[in-house]
Amino acid sequence: MSYTPSPSVTGQIPLIMEVYEDEHLLLSSPDTKWYEIIKNFPWQDYREVAALYYDALYHFNKTCVPPSSPPDTGNSEDKESAKQRLLFDRPTMDKTVPVLYEPEFQKVPARTVSPLSVAPGIVPQRPGGPKPKCFFAMFAAFLGVSIMGFEPVPENVRFFLTSNPSFARVCGFISEGTDESYWYRHIPCLRKIEQSDQIMTDYGLWNRVKLDEVRKNTEQKIIEKENKIVGDTTHYYAYSGFETVVYTDENGKEQRKSQSRMTKNCRCKDRDTCSHPWEMSDDGAGTIVKGCRKIIWGHKASVTGLPQQGIPLDARCVADAATHDSQTFFPHISALFDDFPELSPWFATALYDSACDDPKLKQMFEDKFGIHLKTSLNPRRRKTVTENLPKFMDKLTPYGTLTCTAGYDMNFRGVRQDTEKFIYQAPVGDNNESVCSGCEYRTECIAL
Repeated sequence: MSYTPSPSVTGQIPLIMEVYEDEHLLLSSPDTKWYEIIKNFPWQDYREVAALYYDALYHFNKTCVPPSSPPDTGNSEDKESAKQRLLFDRPTMDKTVPVLYEPEFQKVPARTVSPLSVAPGIVPQRPGGPKPKCFFAMFAAFLGVSIMGFEPVPENVRFFLTSNPSFARVCGFISEGTDESYWYRHIPCLRKIEQSDQIMTDYGLWNRVKLDEVRKNTEQKIIEKENKIVGDTTHYYAYSGFETVVYTDENGKEQRKSQSRMTKNCRCKDRDTCSHPWEMSDDGAGTIVKGCRKIIWGHKASVTGLPQQGIPLDARCVADAATHDSQTFFPHISALFDDFPELSPWFATALYDSACDDPKLKQMFEDKFGIHLKTSLNPRRRKTVTENLPKFMDKLTPYGTLTCTAGYDMNFRGVRQDTEKFIYQAPVGDNNESVCSGCEYRTECIAL
C-alpha cells in the first residue's frame, strides 16, 4: 500500500506490501511526474501542520452550527442607501482601505494532538465519533491535482479521486464498496473535501504551508538568489451578477460604477423590508479593463516572482478587482518583505509593465526598499521629447519613434543592457541604400 507508516510510529514493520502493475508504469513514465512526487511525498515535514489540522477539525466540529438567519439588528437601511455605503467602502473609492485583502485566521484554542503521534494512515481518535479522514492523504490529493495542472478545488479533487484509482491509491485512499459503512480510509465525499479545504483556509494552514515552502526552498537554495523581482496581476472570472451604481463624486458630477448585486444573509420571506443588513453578493469582484474593447467582470490577484528562474514567490488577492495595477505592486512588495525579511537584500531591481510607469511610485521604491523600479514606457503618460537628444535627431515620440532633422524615421534595432541605451539605425531608401547617402546633413552628421 502507498503511505506505509514508519515502524517508529506504529511499532510494527508491515507484513504485507501490495504492489500494483500500474505503479511501475506510472513511476517510469515521463508524463506522470505527479505520481512520483506523491509517491515520495516527504510527509515527515508536515507533521506539525497535520497536528494543527486535527485540532482545528475538532474545534470546527464543536463550534459548527447549522446555518440560520442572523439576529435582527433593527437596521432600517434601504437597498439604495446600502449600495452607496458599500460603494464608498471599497478600496477604489476609499483610499484608506488596504488594497490587498488580508484575511483574519481563526486560532485553535488548545493543542491536544502531538505531531509525533500522526502519520499517513495514523489519525487521532476522538471519543464519541468516527476517525477523521487522514490529513496526509487529503493534502496529497490537493497537491496532486495542482501538479497535474488543474485548479486544486474540492470539485476537481473529488473527480480525480473517484475517476483515477491509481491517484486515489497513491494519495492513501481506498475506493468504497457498494454497501460498505464509513471507514476513514475510504475516498471522502465532496462535503468532506470541502470541509477540509475550509478548515485549511479559515485556520490559516494553507497560508502556513505556503510560507514554510518558500522559506525552506530559499534556505536549501532550491530557489536561487536573483537581483531582480518581477510583478504582475492576473484575473479570475467572477460567476456572479453585477449592477451599475450611480453616485455623485467630490466635484458634484454624476458617475457610474459596476458593483456586485446586493443580498442579505437571512432567510426572511421579504428581504426588501426586513431589518437584516444588506451586503454584496460577491465581495471583491469588480470591472477589470484589459484593453479598449475588453472588459472582464472578475477577481484580481497580484503575483510576484523571480524572472530568470520563472518561480512565483507570492500571490495576494486584491480587495477590489477594479483597482489599477499600479496600486498593487508597492503594497505587495511590502507584504512580501514582512513575511520574508531575508529576501529584502536580494533585490536591486524590480520589473513591471507600463502600469507602474510613474515617477512618484519609482521614488517610493527607492526610498523604502532601495530598489530601482524599471517599467515599460506608457505612451499616454509621455510627451514627445525634443530636448537632450543626440545631434541631428529632431524628436522622439512617446511610442519610441526617433526622427532625424532631415525628417527620416530611424529603425529601432535593440537595447544595450549594460548602458541602458536604445539602438537605432537609418532606414534604407528605394535604391536599397541608406537614406544618409544623399542627405544634406550627411557630412556633419557622420563627423559626430
